[in-house]
Amino acid sequence: MHELEHDPGPDSTWEQLFQSAPLDHYINFPNSPFHTRFGPVFYRGRLDGTARVLVIGQDPATDEILAHRILVGQAGQLVQTFLAKLGLTHSYLMLNTFLFGIQTASLNQTIATDAGIMAYRNKLFDQAQASNNLSAILTFGTYAHLSAMNWPGRGSLKVVQLTHPTAPSGVAANWNSQFAAASSAVASDPDGTVDSTPFSTTHPIQRTDVPRRDLPFGVPSWHGAGAGRGTHSQRGAGSNFESQILWTAP
Repeated sequence: MHELEHDPGPDSTWEQLFQSAPLDHYINFPNSPFHTRFGPVFYRGRLDGTARVLVIGQDPATDEILAHRILVGQAGQLVQTFLAKLGLTHSYLMLNTFLFGIQTASLNQTIATDAGIMAYRNKLFDQAQASNNLSAILTFGTYAHLSAMNWPGRGSLKVVQLTHPTAPSGVAANWNSQFAAASSAVASDPDGTVDSTPFSTTHPIQRTDVPRRDLPFGVPSWHGAGAGRGTHSQRGAGSNFESQILWTAP
């Protein structure tokens, strides 16, 4: 059977779960901390029961909105580098702390553990657990880790806490310190190779292209690509900040 070079999207079970998302709760949240005008972004990776690792991120930005898949921009390409060094090429499912982007100034523990947001997020995690043979959870960022720790269904799953890939400092040092724990909890994919060479703490971590199999059919080949070939997307300025995304092709 020919392997698809794009993500076919959710099956009926996942689709129904996605359709039940509490979007109004986000849209009407006090003080409007979420960027909701372009809709939610739910996942990236395997929804077909073949995931062995649950990756938890934070929130989608403009690159993610354009692909309607999480972790495809700079942060996602750096996460892909960490997965590649673990020998993981496809056996992962990525979910976020939030379905919408959030204003940085509004990000705190209280909003990350809001009852409505957390209850639905845990339903997503529960479905990931129920439909896959998960061996570990990788959390990228403080609030991603908080999400995992507030998930009753995680059971005895190994949780590896990793610094957010776009944090201003300490990423390589943290990833180096946690690599052995992640590698011991996660078996590589048959077409992957474990690379335990430490990340450089003096040079930027190299980005890895998001696999085409993780993206919808028809997404431009340069979307989700690494340095020098990546997208250039940003929110509009001033009054257009919430209603406009500027996307510049290379």
